Amino acid sequence: MKKSGQLIIGLIVAFAAVYYTMWNVSVAELMDSFRRINYVWLLPTFVLMCLTYVARAIRWRVLLLPVREVRTWDLFSPLMVGFMAGVLPARAGEFIRAYLLGKKFELSFASSLATIVVERLFDMILLLFLFSWILVFHGEIFDGNIAWSGISIRDLAFQFGIFSLVLVLVLIAFIYLLTFHYEKAMSLVHWLIKPFSERWQYKLIQMTETFSQGLGVFRNIKALVFIAVATAGVWALIILQYYPLYWAYGLQDKSATSLILLTVMVCILITVLPTPAFLGSFNAGVLIALHEIMGEAEVATVSFGFVAWGVNFAVIVLGGVYFILHDHISVKKLVEIEEEA
Repeated sequence: MKKSGQLIIGLIVAFAAVYYTMWNVSVAELMDSFRRINYVWLLPTFVLMCLTYVARAIRWRVLLLPVREVRTWDLFSPLMVGFMAGVLPARAGEFIRAYLLGKKFELSFASSLATIVVERLFDMILLLFLFSWILVFHGEIFDGNIAWSGISIRDLAFQFGIFSLVLVLVLIAFIYLLTFHYEKAMSLVHWLIKPFSERWQYKLIQMTETFSQGLGVFRNIKALVFIAVATAGVWALIILQYYPLYWAYGLQDKSATSLILLTVMVCILITVLPTPAFLGSFNAGVLIALHEIMGEAEVATVSFGFVAWGVNFAVIVLGGVYFILHDHISVKKLVEIEEEA
């Protein structure tokens, strides 16, 4: 399918999700909710959201150490431009991050992409930990009667958890083989790519070989511990970034359980529905967590979703545009990468 078609479908899904979140809320009620916000709390929200990307850059620097030593500041350009490219379909932002990193530091695309895969692996493990914490200590909040578009939220959450667990285990096994049993891993790759043409087999083998170079961090226990701690810091900031908005809207439940549930449900929805810039899917996750499960007022949660999404989008766009101009990055080239991804 052409990228333009994917973008159109993504936008349709996004607007359908937005429509769902506003099903029982009038435009007048939503506008009135915006006027009632305590806007003082938007500043700490903005700051915390900025800090999440600072923490991501610090973690990425450690992931890159076995490949190339770089300054944390130098990573903000590929990081922010890549996140801004989230408006494009097919998760093109990750490929753009890898391309920009490789171009800036003369690294292979596959090695750069490997560091991002490892980053996402740690994120998935931490998300699974949060999900498990909710199930073990607050499993009762997943009422079987709560549904989204006819789909049980409990079933959706469990299926997401199982899928994520399987994906994490497969990634860990493959990375372990590439890192510590390279010959066995390559034999497996050779077996898996047999159906492809010789030309594609050669390309995939070359990519796997360079990809393995970006996994050097797994040979350094201290680096792994630091990345684990940094990942915990990243997710602590991701969770806390919503807390000021709880005060801005005067929500009833400001507990850690509510914040973690909100983070988990948003992650589930933006994974199940990867819309451009996560518009709609993010909003649906907020509505399900705060209104359907936690029982907060529907108008407030709909408004909360738009404001939280808007502030984060502003952080990403401001950062992305700044570094595109600062580093003289070709937007045309970024579009070409997206079309090839």
